[in-house]
Amino acid sequence: MVGTAYQTIGLGLASAVGAARAVEDGRTLVLASGDGGFLMGLSDLESLIGAAISAVVVIYNDAAYGAEIHQYGSQGLTEKPMLIPEVDFSGVARALGAESAIIRSLSDLSALQDWIDAGAKGTFVADCRITSSVRAPWLSEWMEASRAAKAAVAS
Repeated sequence: MVGTAYQTIGLGLASAVGAARAVEDGRTLVLASGDGGFLMGLSDLESLIGAAISAVVVIYNDAAYGAEIHQYGSQGLTEKPMLIPEVDFSGVARALGAESAIIRSLSDLSALQDWIDAGAKGTFVADCRITSSVRAPWLSEWMEASRAAKAAVAS
């Protein structure tokens, strides 16, 4: 939750590289990132692949800065600046030496299961193609709490 804790995006991969150096043998590092933040740190993917004994990277690929769409789009702001091209992170990861798959359905997770069954060595990147229309409940709760806090300060 590095990005959420500091209200920044793009720190996930760099943080994962450091965490990969600290992970004990026999444990698998897991990084979950949105596609926009992942793009900001893309150069660190090669470092993670080289550093990780065992790592799974989950990318929420909705071709957008999804959190911004949910936060600002729900306030009526145009979503156009929040959209980004869909990136083939799976292809990029394979080119850098990781195992990878595009995940569109539960059956696509068989590639991850195969990686686990083979010993979970190296890095596996799950390029999860998701919809931007579904909002996580915690985000709605956070947005409501933020609005209430601003209203309390204003009065």
